[in-house]
Amino acid sequence: MENIYTAYTKVIDNKNYFFVKKYLAFPELKDVPPMQEAFGMHTDFNKACEIAGIQDPKIREQLLTEADESVPQAKVIELKNVNFSAKSASF
Repeated sequence: MENIYTAYTKVIDNKNYFFVKKYLAFPELKDVPPMQEAFGMHTDFNKACEIAGIQDPKIREQLLTEADESVPQAKVIELKNVNFSAKSASF
């Protein structure tokens, strides 16, 4: 039996939230997926870890690094300048 931790961020209503999850895994059992044991969500990373019950400073540091790396990079999409001559409602 072992613990697995994940962390990521997500912007909700223009605020950055940290999501921290703790799973219980049984590597000796091949067909049993990890079970979520705890979950924390907050705008403060340390509060999210407290909610999830993660106290170890080393694990918190690793999770913060993981969460910071999970921020998706922006992708620039060029739009062509199109002139519209009429507008119509579609039904």
